[in-house]
Amino acid sequence: MTTSQGSKTIPATDQRPKSLDDSRERVLAAGRTGRHGAAALAHATGARMVAAWTLKPVPVDPVAHLEAGHADARQHLGRLLDHDPTAEVRSPMTNQLFSRLTDGQARIDYRLVETYTYTPRKPLRRVLDHALDHLNQIDQWQLWRQHGVVPTPTDGWAPSTVTLPDDRLPLNAADLASWLWRIDQAMRLLAHRAARLTEEELDWLPPDGGWPLRRVLHHVARSELLYAASLDEALPGDPAARYGEADSRFRERFLAAKARGHDRSIAYPNLYGTMFTPDQVAADVLAFEGELLEQTM
Repeated sequence: MTTSQGSKTIPATDQRPKSLDDSRERVLAAGRTGRHGAAALAHATGARMVAAWTLKPVPVDPVAHLEAGHADARQHLGRLLDHDPTAEVRSPMTNQLFSRLTDGQARIDYRLVETYTYTPRKPLRRVLDHALDHLNQIDQWQLWRQHGVVPTPTDGWAPSTVTLPDDRLPLNAADLASWLWRIDQAMRLLAHRAARLTEEELDWLPPDGGWPLRRVLHHVARSELLYAASLDEALPGDPAARYGEADSRFRERFLAAKARGHDRSIAYPNLYGTMFTPDQVAADVLAFEGELLEQTM
C-alpha cells in the first residue's frame, strides 16, 4: 500500500500513526502554555527516548544480546576522553518515569520533575557496578531455585541518580584503560555465566514475583548501552528542542522496525527487559502522554 504526497509516492512504512504526531503537538502546546509546561516536556522527552531505545533491534537470545550490547557500548566508552572532563549532561530519564516503568501500581505526580546527570566518569562506574550486581544475582537465583535460600540484597553500589565526588574527577587515558579492562572482564564473566544457564533456569520465576534471569540479562544489556552512550548521545539543552530530538529518534527507529517486519531472531526489550512489539511501543507512548497531559495542561 502506498500514499501520494505531491508527485512523490511514499510507501506506507514511511509513515507512523497520526495519533503519535497529534500527541506530539499537544505536548508541545502544553510546553508553551500548560500550567506545568516544563514538566510535560521533560517527562515526554524521557518517554520518547525510552521508546527509541526499546526499538533498537537486538538478538532474541539474551547472551547474544549481552555480547552485542557490550560491543556497542565499548565504542562509546572508548570515546569518553573526547568529552570535556567537566561536562555534566542531563539524562532524558526522570525519576517519575522510572517509577512508571518499574511499578505499574504507583501513583505518580508528573507535575514534579526529578532528574540526574552523567559525567565522563559516571558511565564507567555504572556499567561496572551493574554488571557485578547482576552477575551476583545469577548465583543468588540459582541458590534460591535449587535450595530455597532467599537472596540477600546487595547494596554496595550507588545508582545513576547519585553523583559521587569521584564521578567528577578528571579522567585520563590511564584511568580509562584500567576501567575498560575491569568492565571487559566483568561483562565476559557475566556472558560466560549466563551461557551456562538452561532454558528452565533462564525462565524460572522467583516466588516473590521477581524477574526471571532472561529478563535480567536483557535489562543489563540495554542498560549498559544507555549508560555508555549518555554523553555521545546527549540531547540539546532547550526543553522543546530536547523533545523534538527525542521524537526524531523515536520516529526513525519506529519506521525502521515497521519496515523490518516480523523477524523471530530479533527482539525489542525495554530498559527493564520487558518485551514489546513496535505497535505496543507506540501505544505505550500515547498512553503515557495522555496521562501526562491530564496533570500538566
